[in-house]
Amino acid sequence: MAMHSPSHPGRIIRQRLIEDEDGHKIDSVAVVAERLGCHRNTLNRLINGSASVTPEMALALEQAGAGSAEFWMTMQANFDLFQLRQSRGAA
Repeated sequence: MAMHSPSHPGRIIRQRLIEDEDGHKIDSVAVVAERLGCHRNTLNRLINGSASVTPEMALALEQAGAGSAEFWMTMQANFDLFQLRQSRGAA
């Protein structure tokens, strides 16, 4: 069964923690990164889609009230699986 292209989790993190619904900045990457306990470059790579949600980041997001760690890990797994299927021509 073909699946639609899932969003990279970083896009959702950007929408929930950094921008409002209209795309206006509500917090800086540096402030959110500090709240999550990671380096701002780590968060920046994640929200730009060039890094994956790790179990550590998933737990940090959960502790920040941004959704359960399981939610973030499932979202990352769905994204990764879709990308792999696309690269192998299976989707």
